[in-house]
Amino acid sequence: MEAVLAMGVFVAAHVAVARTAIKPSLISRVGERGYLAVYSALSLLLLAWVIVAVLRADRTVLWAPPGGAYAFAAVASLIGFVLLGAGAASPNPLSVTFRKTGFDAARPGVIGWVRHPIIWGLSLWGLAHTPANGEWPTLVLFAGSAAFGIVGVRGVERRAKRRLGDAEWARLAAGKGGIDRNAIAGAALGLTAWIGLLHLHPFLFGADPLRVLRGSLW
Repeated sequence: MEAVLAMGVFVAAHVAVARTAIKPSLISRVGERGYLAVYSALSLLLLAWVIVAVLRADRTVLWAPPGGAYAFAAVASLIGFVLLGAGAASPNPLSVTFRKTGFDAARPGVIGWVRHPIIWGLSLWGLAHTPANGEWPTLVLFAGSAAFGIVGVRGVERRAKRRLGDAEWARLAAGKGGIDRNAIAGAALGLTAWIGLLHLHPFLFGADPLRVLRGSLW
């Protein structure tokens, strides 16, 4: 099945980059920013493949959406998008990040509260959609994304500790969390993306979550 194949390639590509010499080789050739651009483009292309494969696959219903599933999806995905935005805007030497420099261990911002905001944001997005999408192979995308992030956190922490050393990792991870301008700007970006996708959802994916939410609330 194409959806399973696409998700398998998505996971395999991330594992291969993280656990082999591909990442240091790319960084040495194109620099940190070039690597992030290539990695991000690859991730988006593979995710798009997974989504397209799921949308055109035959569906098998496994369960009907329980009561409150769509409200849960809206709220949980909002939190996920805010975490993704805050994580993308904040320097973070401890996890997946778009900004490697500028981290202040004494004032870590949102990283002091959530060490892996991008990973947890992706996982929460997948988890948010799982109860309302009890169909095969839709679960490949949503439950698979949630599981990939949850399982992947331990691997990310192991590699960060190995790269930084236990003492430096502990120093960087010891700061107390707070709200800084990076977190505010990133959260605003995440909120904007969430609102935009809510309105574009019926055109991109067929389902209209706003209509369903209005029907369940009124």
